[in-house]
Amino acid sequence: MIGEFIRYITTFAPERTRKFGYLKRLIALEFRARRCEAAWAEHQRNCKNFITKAADLCPQQRLCVVLGSGLLLEVPLKQLSERFERVILVDIFHMPQVVREVKKHFNVKLLTGDVTGVFKAMKERRPPGPHQPAPPPLIPHLKEADMIVSVNCLTRLAGPFTEYFEKERGFSDLDSDKVAYQVMERHAKAIAEEATGLGVIITDVDRFAMQGDHIVSRTDLLKALRLPHTPTLGHNEEWDWMAAPHPEEHPSHDYVHTVVGKVYQHNLSDEDRAKIEAEAAAEAELPPGLQDDAPIEEEETRDPLADIIPERIIPERR
Repeated sequence: MIGEFIRYITTFAPERTRKFGYLKRLIALEFRARRCEAAWAEHQRNCKNFITKAADLCPQQRLCVVLGSGLLLEVPLKQLSERFERVILVDIFHMPQVVREVKKHFNVKLLTGDVTGVFKAMKERRPPGPHQPAPPPLIPHLKEADMIVSVNCLTRLAGPFTEYFEKERGFSDLDSDKVAYQVMERHAKAIAEEATGLGVIITDVDRFAMQGDHIVSRTDLLKALRLPHTPTLGHNEEWDWMAAPHPEEHPSHDYVHTVVGKVYQHNLSDEDRAKIEAEAAAEAELPPGLQDDAPIEEEETRDPLADIIPERIIPERR
C-alpha cells in the first residue's frame, strides 16, 4: 500500500485522471500484476497469442488500433509493430513505463482520450442516466483501421463514471447497471458492426468466487449483455483467468474470470451475414431488468477523434 501511495503522488497525471480514479486503478493493477505474476501468466499469453493470430488474418496491415492498452500486459506490442505499418494505442492515460516502452518502436503512437463518449456528454450537460441514454462511442480510426482491438476493457469502461454518478447524482445500482449495459453494448457493436477492418474483442464475461473446486458465487460482468455474433466459430476462444488467487481479495476464496476472445470479419458472404443478422434479431431486446422507457438516440455522424487528445509527453527528469 505504501508503494502504491508513493507511486500515486509522484506520477504526473491530469486532474480528470485522478478525479475519476483512473490513475489509482492503473497503479493498483501494476502492483497486483507483480504479486500475481505466475497466476496471470497464462491469461496474458492467451491474450497476446489471440491478438497475434487475428493480425495474421488481416488482408492488409497498414493500421492497427488497440483500445484499452493499459500497462501492455496483454498487448503483443512487438508482434503488432512488426506486422503493421502503424500501431496506435488508446487509453485514458498512459503510465510513464508505457511511454518508455513505446519509444522503442518507431511506428507505435499513443492517443489519450475517452472512447466511451461520456466525458464529452458530461461537458455538453447531457450525461447518461435513468432518462438519458449513453452517448455514441468515440473510437478513433474506426472506419480506417485494418484491425481494431478492444483488450479487456469492455467491462471496465463504465465503472469510473457510475461510481462518480452514485456519489454525485444518487445513482441506484439499477441506474448504474443500465449505463454500464449501454456503454458496453455500444462499444461492442461499434467494433463488431461499424468497423470496416477486422474487429477483435477480448473481455472477461463471468467472475466466479471459488473455494477450492466449489463455486461459491457467480457474477455476470456483462450485465446480461450478449456480445455480437461472429460468423466463424473457429476464430473464437475462451479461457479461465485466475484474476485474484487467495488471499489477494479473500482469505480463502480464489476469484476466477471467464475470458472470451472474438474476431469479427467484415468481408463476409451474403449467407454468413444473413445468419448473423437473424441470430442477432432474436436477442435484440434489453433484458427485462434493464428495460428503459427512454429511446436510444440515433447515433450522430461525428469525428471519431473529437475527444481524443494527443498524448503530451513529459520529458523524464535526469
